[in-house]
Amino acid sequence: MQTDKILSMMGLCRRAGKLAGGFDLVCEKIREGKAYLTLAAEDISEKTFKNLNYEAQKYSVPAIRIEADMTTMGKACGIKAGVAVVTDEGFAKALLKLIRESTEGGV
Repeated sequence: MQTDKILSMMGLCRRAGKLAGGFDLVCEKIREGKAYLTLAAEDISEKTFKNLNYEAQKYSVPAIRIEADMTTMGKACGIKAGVAVVTDEGFAKALLKLIRESTEGGV
């Protein structure tokens, strides 16, 4: 997985004010219709990811677990949380493209 590129894009997204972290805030953005993508660290609990995925699916928002732990994700994008939400459609599309390329073995 192109984890470095994904984390870098998440950091850019955060600096642009289009990334928020924390389970409650992520769910709030989903319910408000302001979420385009949710991302979860690989070391969050299965229960937390299941709950996140449930909320995201209700509003047709992708929920993806990335190959980075909470600490790495936090350092890359300046959030102390295991889940994050992208609130900009352009950033979400760019991140999804990177994630798809990485899972398909692209460079």
